[in-house]
Amino acid sequence: MALVLPKITWPAGTTTNTLLFILPPTNVASFDYVASRHDNVSSAGVRESIHERIDQFYEFTMGWQTVGTDIDAWATFMAYALQGATFDYYPDATLGAHAVYELWETNGKAAFKQLGRRSFVFKMRLAVSWP
Repeated sequence: MALVLPKITWPAGTTTNTLLFILPPTNVASFDYVASRHDNVSSAGVRESIHERIDQFYEFTMGWQTVGTDIDAWATFMAYALQGATFDYYPDATLGAHAVYELWETNGKAAFKQLGRRSFVFKMRLAVSWP
């Protein structure tokens, strides 16, 4: 069975930057939904819920990233994504299927794991297009 590695692409002027994953993400949940809704309970005990939307998140851990070109590529991408801009996430870099996401976090930190290796948790939200 071949190892499936994702990739991320984002615009850079007239070209497209690509972040190729060196290792697969780990600790990936099957789904991560968060509802935006407002609940009210009347004096009779009846609950009323006003539903706005359900956000879809995708969170994973990159646990053994190599200091050097790998971490430098992630730093370049994070500098772009931390601005709130959208990017394309391809679960399989060899296929064309992708979804548009935005970084949910407002900080990016590649923490020390061991000598020459860094680790970070990455959380993104499925982008919502507005007509």
